[in-house]
Amino acid sequence: MVLGFGSKSSSKNKAADEVSISASDVDQLSMKNLDTSEKSQFKEFKDFLKTVVSFTGDLSSLTCPAFFLNGLSLLEYGTYWVDHPSHFTAIGHAQLPQERLLAISRWFISTLYGSYASRCTNGQYEKKPYNPILGETFFCNMGDAKCVCEQVCHHPPISAFYFEDEKAGISLNGHSGQKSKFKGTSIKIEQVGRAVLYLKEFDEQYLIDFPDLLIRGVLTGGAYIELGGTCTIVGSNNTKAVIDFVPKPWFGGDYNHIKGTIYTDEKAYYHLSGRWSHQSFYSDTDSESSKKELLFDAEAEPMAERVTAPLEDQDEYESHRVWGPVTEALKEKNYKSANQEKTKIEDWQRGVRKERAENNENWEPKLFVFQKDADAESGTKYQQKSHSLKSIIGSKHHLDDGAWTYKDSLHIRQ
Repeated sequence: MVLGFGSKSSSKNKAADEVSISASDVDQLSMKNLDTSEKSQFKEFKDFLKTVVSFTGDLSSLTCPAFFLNGLSLLEYGTYWVDHPSHFTAIGHAQLPQERLLAISRWFISTLYGSYASRCTNGQYEKKPYNPILGETFFCNMGDAKCVCEQVCHHPPISAFYFEDEKAGISLNGHSGQKSKFKGTSIKIEQVGRAVLYLKEFDEQYLIDFPDLLIRGVLTGGAYIELGGTCTIVGSNNTKAVIDFVPKPWFGGDYNHIKGTIYTDEKAYYHLSGRWSHQSFYSDTDSESSKKELLFDAEAEPMAERVTAPLEDQDEYESHRVWGPVTEALKEKNYKSANQEKTKIEDWQRGVRKERAENNENWEPKLFVFQKDADAESGTKYQQKSHSLKSIIGSKHHLDDGAWTYKDSLHIRQ
């Protein structure tokens, strides 16, 4: 799908993110290279865009037409954290602290392509995922790693995820919420949450925060994601990695550049560079030649297959059971049917909420529990470590006031 504006142009003195777009500007959108099924939905898409550009709250609360859905639940996005399970497992093989953090940085960079670029290949553009329903779950295996995801909150929407390679003695707990708003011609998303990596052999924890997102090209029908801000990884062994996401220059240059540094005991050991969506590199800070070595090649390493149970064996709240009829309609580009199926799910959930309210029932997640930072002092050693790492990162990051933790986590089964 490719769309375009009419003759109105923006000020040459303003960056695209600073240009104010109104509903009347949306009316000037024109269609280019749309097939018949897409043209039939074009008016609905423009009406949706008018709502987006005039909306002042969190965009996640808006209902999106099927025309602009990508056929995946946002809950499944959590599995991108183990797109390359071999890198996840390899973290525990490094014996020196700085080498472990280098391995963690390699694994972290390997998660970015799937999360933020994989859906924009072969002429495809970013579309909106389904908003997971409260209590929705997703289970799969990826290599030797098992994955567990649950939608633990609906207002605001929060997805919790857990990954574990028991044999390697490594696990990851995390949760992510999103605050989104329309800014200029883009959608800015602040990712709220954290991830905590645990290494059993070394009894170490690493706290990871998330980059900010800019979804560009929304008003041209060619949406894609650009990362911004800084990600920090801090370890309980006094290690730290700081990774900056460098915006594309206004004139020329490439997208998705990074620059970063890996520290142990406040000494810099490695520098990181390259493009997270293509090839990234590391170099030894003590080397006179500063030769760059390959960190990760996103284009050369395929993403792991997600192995799930047969659909007939899945619970009614598992993602593929919940959204299966909508996804099938989208594959056939039957947007009318997709909207109807999506409405059935929304009506079902309204009925569930009404019944809970009438019975004074409070819903609780089945798989995850929220551990407040305020309770860390009297909590477990794991909680205390995580809380101390949060204080190192600082308050400018969107870390939330606690952590969602899987009830059967590796660190609990000690």
